[in-house]
Amino acid sequence: MNDVKRAGEAELELRELERQRCDAIRRGDFARLREILHPDLLHVHAKGQVDDYASYFAGGGTHVDYKQIDRYDLKVRVLGDTAIMSGRQLLVAVRKDGSGTVRIDSRVLQVWTLEGGNWRQIAFQTTPTELSIT
Repeated sequence: MNDVKRAGEAELELRELERQRCDAIRRGDFARLREILHPDLLHVHAKGQVDDYASYFAGGGTHVDYKQIDRYDLKVRVLGDTAIMSGRQLLVAVRKDGSGTVRIDSRVLQVWTLEGGNWRQIAFQTTPTELSIT
């Protein structure tokens, strides 16, 4: 199989994994997220907080109920066993304590790595273009 075809197949797989990642977040499916995210994860949130794999899952859940996570304008560059994904993300969530709604429109940069035949997200950075917390 040539490199172009392999990269095209990897891009399709990565786009599907990103869809699954967003779906798992909405559903609170932490088991699936643990499969998608790499153990050496570096996750930078919209307000600058930084999580590794352990802290990302600490506490058994999140303080918000995700209502919407839409990804668009995704671009994927496959570079051997590494891929860079960038694009826009619209996230809407309601605080579980009822204290308000969070809406973040952002640009996102992700790094994926191929290990043992499986792609896993190893880095995530989101930069808000619009942040609304009510």
